[in-house]
Amino acid sequence: MPALLRNSGDTSAIQHDLGPSTGEAAVRRFAEAINAADAEAAIAVADPEIEFLSVLAVGGRPYVGHDGIRQYFADVSSAWSRWAVEVHRVAPGADGRVAIAMTMHIVGKESGVGFSVSTGHVWTIRDGKLLSNKPFRDADEALRMVGDQA
Repeated sequence: MPALLRNSGDTSAIQHDLGPSTGEAAVRRFAEAINAADAEAAIAVADPEIEFLSVLAVGGRPYVGHDGIRQYFADVSSAWSRWAVEVHRVAPGADGRVAIAMTMHIVGKESGVGFSVSTGHVWTIRDGKLLSNKPFRDADEALRMVGDQA
């Protein structure tokens, strides 16, 4: 039997080719939705019971459910003329949570003043969708929370 067809029990090559988890993909797609200002794309990766906390939250409250995500996008677009995230790292945790380290680039709608800030989130995933998050002002802290040493 050719070597490639023999079952030696070693699955290491297969495991390395699996690619990102569905949770990692959902976190990346949420960031892409922010960059596209596309609330419906964000909702596509959000659990119906999502509770989202943002460091940019205009009202300082969690955004709950799909309607909450729509409100978040509306709130952000009312305050910022430019709002984008630059993803630096997405890291899965052994417990199924996923951390994202990023830089947010923002320009005030009325002031025209722009700034960038490094931040991170640790996401809890349910059935491959974003359920809840914990934001961090220190992106490295978010990565450490899931066991990533950055």
